[in-house]
Amino acid sequence: MGASLDRFGLTEAQFSVLNHLARRMPEGQSVTAIAAAVEVKQPAVSKMVAKFEGLGWARFEATKSDARFKQVFLTEAGLAHLREVQRALLPNYVAMLDGWSDEEISALTAQLFRLGGWLDKNRI
Repeated sequence: MGASLDRFGLTEAQFSVLNHLARRMPEGQSVTAIAAAVEVKQPAVSKMVAKFEGLGWARFEATKSDARFKQVFLTEAGLAHLREVQRALLPNYVAMLDGWSDEEISALTAQLFRLGGWLDKNRI
């Protein structure tokens, strides 16, 4: 996977952070929470998010309750890049779902998001 991600300028950890931020849309998350969710040290996540911000893939926004506390949000450009990477990594995804109705795909997607949410909340 690392070699495949390299052509998109991403490491596996960075890909994991982008995926996590996409699952957290439209709400953002603190760097500390992202680090805990993807099991990467906070300084590394801070560096990744700074890179993403420079590329226009993420943005920081101060919370309403405390301007010193910032949350990270994935931008539309970041989501578009992530989708491009995902399509490249899973070229047969469309073939896997051949014959599935829109309702079946929607149900699968909802269940996968539900599972991902549970996994995010229950990491050991």
